[in-house]
Amino acid sequence: MQLAKKYHPDANKNNPSAKRKFQEIREAYEKRSRSSADVEFDEGDAEAFARNYRAHFSSSFQKIFSEIFEDETDRFASDIQAELSLSFVEAAKGCTKHLSFEAYVPCDLCDGRGYPIDARKRVCPTCRGLGKVTLPPFTSTCSTCKGSGRIVKENCMSCKGSGLVEGIKEVKVTIPAGVDSGDTIRVPGAGNVGTRGSQPGDLFIKLKARVAEDRIFIRDGADVYVDSRISFTQAILGGKVEVPTLSGKTQVKIPNGVQHGQLLVLRGKGLPKHGFLVNHGNQYVRFRIHLPTELNERQRAILEEFAKEEINNEKNASSEGKWWPQLLEQVTSPKFMLEMSLFILILLLLRRMMA
Repeated sequence: MQLAKKYHPDANKNNPSAKRKFQEIREAYEKRSRSSADVEFDEGDAEAFARNYRAHFSSSFQKIFSEIFEDETDRFASDIQAELSLSFVEAAKGCTKHLSFEAYVPCDLCDGRGYPIDARKRVCPTCRGLGKVTLPPFTSTCSTCKGSGRIVKENCMSCKGSGLVEGIKEVKVTIPAGVDSGDTIRVPGAGNVGTRGSQPGDLFIKLKARVAEDRIFIRDGADVYVDSRISFTQAILGGKVEVPTLSGKTQVKIPNGVQHGQLLVLRGKGLPKHGFLVNHGNQYVRFRIHLPTELNERQRAILEEFAKEEINNEKNASSEGKWWPQLLEQVTSPKFMLEMSLFILILLLLRRMMA
């Protein structure tokens, strides 16, 4: 009783999981009527619920409880699973898609009623014309008349009384920005249409294994990478270059002496993030240095002059860095030690002679 009341869809209209839980309890109730086992009850175990409450419902309670669960099965139509392919830009920026798929739709001949317009009706014997069956604290739509309070014995020739036929359903779906491969998008009420008095199922759209790649952007989660081709003079001297972003082109500064493959970060220029404090990823600009294959005479002369200066600078830097090792090598050589010893000996002799 308590679980059925707790998870009843009428008390949980904004909680889709309550629907599934209520269906589990219903299945447990059906098993209860067939089971003879008697076990401990655990709130999380719907089957234990059925076995524990096996014994001795009153006939009136048994009837209303059956009405509730039989009705709840019919109140929710089945869901539909679909797949969708997106381009990189559609996944990055979001888009609107029009989908067509096979589904159960209302019968055109009877307008979903399940019986002809001129069919004779009589008062439902179960609910006595009220359309609902009540046993406090439960109130449920009558499963016999589906809430209409009237029953008709003559069925529609097209749908055989169900009010439904197989057909093609068209749905307009809004795809949020930043979705990725494998994501699932739920469209409430866009699934199969149910019988009279029931709620339609949902449409679940799964994005195919790989969102189409883009010729400009490379995606890594919420971050994107783009290559920027620059000349070797730009790499040496720096400057500015125009690069594409998801929101349009923008100019970025080329650092002096940038290296081939070096990355520049554009904060917040990536894809939208869902459920994070930072709501966008980053964009990374990867510099690709292009070297010329042909030079004119002036360009070659300038580069040769530059090369000579570069070599001289390297030699100067090399010689400046080697003076101490060279000096140390000279003063520690045997020849230098011998000459220094003779020089000291001569100084000592001269000093004695002068004394």
